[in-house]
Order: sequence, then structure tokens, then C-alpha cells
Amino acid sequence: MRAHITLTPRQFMIALVSVGISGAIGTLLRDLFLRIDSTHWYLSLVGGTTTAGAVSWYAQIPWTLMVINVVGVYMVATLLVGRLRAHDPNNLARLAVVTGFFGGLTSYSSLFVSLDAIWKASKLAAILVGLMAVMSGVAAAWFAARRRHR
Repeated sequence: MRAHITLTPRQFMIALVSVGISGAIGTLLRDLFLRIDSTHWYLSLVGGTTTAGAVSWYAQIPWTLMVINVVGVYMVATLLVGRLRAHDPNNLARLAVVTGFFGGLTSYSSLFVSLDAIWKASKLAAILVGLMAVMSGVAAAWFAARRRHR
């Protein structure tokens, strides 16, 4: 199948609106998940304060966002090696679901903003959390692709 390199102005506007709407839905869903996760449960579980009363570096790890990102990467990889594999990259469904929805749902940039707080408490911990975030995404994509080829 040959990919369409260019879109007509009408196709471009439809694609732009579709990506924008589905991206907004993904972003709102991520925001809802993050609001539900108030980290109070986590702080009580791990004892997230230091003896000086400051919040410890491990209590500042945005676990919910890390889970959202790993699940999002897994789902995108599953779709791209499965149902959406034969679709043109400019296909409206592919643009809306992968670029829009999952682009809005996942947020590695927000995750790495959180690393600033961890960095101030422990540079090594911030590096390890950053590596863990990237490597878990790579592993999720690898597992999705491998699972599909069985």
C-alpha cells in the first residue's frame, strides 16, 4: 500500500480537528486519573516524609503517570503492529487514535517535570527513575510487538 504523502486542505482540516478532539479526550482522561490519585495512599503506605518533615524522593515518583505511559505505549504498539498496521499514516482513525488520543493520554514530558523534585532530593534517584520510565516504555512496546507476532 502506498502512503499518501500530502493531504488536501479539506483532509488536513478534518485530520487536524480529529487529532485535536481525540487528543483533548486523552488529556482529560489522564487528568482525571491523576486527580483520582492523590498520593495520600502512597505516602501513608511508604512513609513518605523524612525525619526533617520533607517529602522523600520516592514519595514524589508519579506512579500513576508512569502506569498510564506504559499502558499507553503498550496499546499504541499493539495497534500499530495489529489493526492499524496496514493503514496509511494519514488514515483518520490512525491519526485520531494514535496521535490524538494516546498522544494526549500519555505524557512523558509531565513525568520528566516531576524528576526535578526528585533531582533536588537525590540525583541518582532521579536518573534511575528517568531510566526506569524510558526502559519500561521500551519494554512495553517490545512485549506488544512480540505478543502480536506469535
